[in-house]
Amino acid sequence: MAADSSPPPADATSPDSAIPSPALQRLWFALERHAWRFLTVVPAHPGAPALEAATAVLEAGAPYAYLEKIHLEDASGLSPTAASQKVLELRERVSRGERVVAVIDSLVTRPASLPLALAADGCLLCVTLGETDFSAANKTLEFVGHERFLGSVTFPRLTKKQRRALAKKNPKP
Repeated sequence: MAADSSPPPADATSPDSAIPSPALQRLWFALERHAWRFLTVVPAHPGAPALEAATAVLEAGAPYAYLEKIHLEDASGLSPTAASQKVLELRERVSRGERVVAVIDSLVTRPASLPLALAADGCLLCVTLGETDFSAANKTLEFVGHERFLGSVTFPRLTKKQRRALAKKNPKP
């Protein structure tokens, strides 16, 4: 899956409902301190909501980076060969002036995604409270390098009812 944020028309005004929550705005500004162009969202464990975290980054940045194109790339499920090719593709987007937010698989179970984390300007760790164990999060930090992480986002644990609803909404291919 790939998605782009495009600038609004010149005469468009942003309604108040489009303003991200204060927490998302703080996330955006914390990331902006690092002047990134290519960001990789890294789940600390398999099943962590990394795509939701990446979408939140785009939502948070929309009012502030509306003149820039931000490309969201779901780079999960890549083979080692495809990962190297994806790095080249995403770097090309950056060289054209776009920002890129890439979502990868958990490095604990799919280390082939590591090239995307290493190629990025920085990474964002995605953690699910009550599900991510310290060992998996620590291994993820070690695989990529602690210094490459610009921050982390936490999500609450989903209830069984929420998981079923999400599974119905996002069926597996």
